Amino acid sequence: MDVWLYSALTLVYLILVIRMAVVLTQRKQWLTYSSFQLFVAFSLAYDNGIIAVGNLIGEGELLTVLSSLRFWLHAFATPTLILVGYHILRSSGAKFADSSITKVIAWLLTLGLVIYQIAGFTLSEVKNLTAIEEYGVLRYMAEGHGGPPMMVIIVGIVLLFVSLIVLFKHKWVWLFIGTALLFAGQLISLPVKSGALTNVYELILILSIWRTTTFLMDSTDRRCY
Repeated sequence: MDVWLYSALTLVYLILVIRMAVVLTQRKQWLTYSSFQLFVAFSLAYDNGIIAVGNLIGEGELLTVLSSLRFWLHAFATPTLILVGYHILRSSGAKFADSSITKVIAWLLTLGLVIYQIAGFTLSEVKNLTAIEEYGVLRYMAEGHGGPPMMVIIVGIVLLFVSLIVLFKHKWVWLFIGTALLFAGQLISLPVKSGALTNVYELILILSIWRTTTFLMDSTDRRCY
């Protein structure tokens, strides 16, 4: 069953990547922090895609190398969601988001988490990958892997804070729901025989972030008329 789940997730992410590219081009948003969402969505498409085709590639050096890239993309892409959150704060009209201090904090936190993840985890993870076959998929995982890393928790907390600001200022609940579901999914173990549940929650989060971004874009356009 998981082969189909990971394949479906990959397809949805690829469609989302194309949609993001089109909208960002139309809105001339390529040079804004919003464009980091495209990087994150692409990295997650790759992540799910490699897991989906693991059995087709087979255990060996090729799958090991391709799987290593999953960890590198995770380390570089995931922290940039903080910059996306900063962009959402500014678009929401939060006054403190226009402060240069807020911008510096967002960048320092993002770069700090990238360095923390690479130095503390990625460098050792890619050297200790082990082939695991479960629920019909073959993938390489780092030994001792378990639970969400601190980097993901910090990014989630930042996005939860941002979602509360947007909820308060615009009565827009979807970012809060997407972030809350990610946390709930990590805390509550469902009786489902699948290793893809966390990936489903990630997709819901990314969709909620993108929908929030386009909602605020539309709100800005309406204020201009």
